[in-house]
Amino acid sequence: MPDINQAERALRAWPILTGTAKRKETLTYLQLGNALGIHHRAVRFVLGPIQDYCMEVGLPPLTILVVNGSGHPGSGFIAHDLNHFDEGLSSVWSKDWKSVENPFEFASPGISYKSLLKHLTITPDDSEEVYVKVKSRGIKQLLFRDALLHAYSRKCAFTGISIPETLEACHIVPWSQSTPQQRMDVRNGLLLNVLHHRLFDRGYITISKDHNIVYYDPKGKDRGHSAFERSFTIGLHGKPMAVPRLLKHRPLAEYIEQHHVIAEWDI
Repeated sequence: MPDINQAERALRAWPILTGTAKRKETLTYLQLGNALGIHHRAVRFVLGPIQDYCMEVGLPPLTILVVNGSGHPGSGFIAHDLNHFDEGLSSVWSKDWKSVENPFEFASPGISYKSLLKHLTITPDDSEEVYVKVKSRGIKQLLFRDALLHAYSRKCAFTGISIPETLEACHIVPWSQSTPQQRMDVRNGLLLNVLHHRLFDRGYITISKDHNIVYYDPKGKDRGHSAFERSFTIGLHGKPMAVPRLLKHRPLAEYIEQHHVIAEWDI
């Protein structure tokens, strides 16, 4: 039995939700399920990708419009604090959704999100092909993060932290200076917690070509550090990062070298 293409369902659900927002209404799981031709209990699997996308790109929580008998979204809704439900609903109703293109357009020819993710992890050399197929930057970023989650076994490469909400996709060569291939290439990425992602992007920390962690001030001469802070900065200097198990997923030396030039690291 073939896998269900939730991205294709999300493609069809998007205009239903944005149309509901324009009318300043809500709809039930049953109503959306009937519109999509699926059981209402399966609707949550369709709403998941839409919720992820809105959170990734900072859009109002579109899936807040789908409610159960209580008049509120179900337990899978995490895009907004339901203690402030009316505020979230208002933000969705007031958004000009016509200005936002359907991010799931890539699924119109039958392409699934899962197949794109598989492409990125199995054949990193051909990552540009996925970049070309997907027009939405937000979906590209979600795919890149999911590819890194797979490559790094869902653990931060610097600390081993595995709390999903803290893990982010970090580009070695920044997105703004990457080629289409590099933007989606898992070898141009590190799975890092929020703190170390910020430190990496701002030039406080990097990696060497042999995958060791490098901190800009290893002796702590530049500023004072608390004991806790030292453990997450100076304490990591010279230690090996946790590389992906598969060689084909490990950061490429040429990407690391390019990052050093851009960030002005002398290593």
